[in-house]
Amino acid sequence: MNITGKFLKVWKVEQKNGFTKINMGDSKKKKDGTYDSWTWFDCTLLGNAKNASIKENDVVEVKSGIISKRKYNEKYYDDIIIFEIEVMQHSAPANTPNNDPDPIPPGWTGNNSGFNDDIPF
Repeated sequence: MNITGKFLKVWKVEQKNGFTKINMGDSKKKKDGTYDSWTWFDCTLLGNAKNASIKENDVVEVKSGIISKRKYNEKYYDDIIIFEIEVMQHSAPANTPNNDPDPIPPGWTGNNSGFNDDIPF
C-alpha cells in the first residue's frame, strides 16, 4: 500500500539500530462525531526522510512511503517505511506563552480535529 498526503502528529523519535524510527498518529472524524485514531509504530525514515529534522509533537505530512507486512515466526508485522516527509509545524517549546496543544498547519484543509477526514484505510 502506498501512503501519501497524510498529516500526522509525532509522538516519539528515536535512533534504533542505526535508523531513525518515529511513532506518530492520525485520526478520522466519523459521521457520528466520534473519532477513529491510529498509531503508527516504528516507522523507519529512509531516503530524503532520514535528513528531516523531526521532533516529538511536530505535525508532519508523509509525502512518500510504503506500508507492507512481513511474516516472522508465524506472525505478521507491519513495516512502515517513509521516503519523504515534510514538517508542517514544529512543536513549540513548552515555555512558550499560548502554546497551542493541537496546532493546525498553514494551508490546512482538513476538519477541525487537525487531521484529514478522507484517509483511505
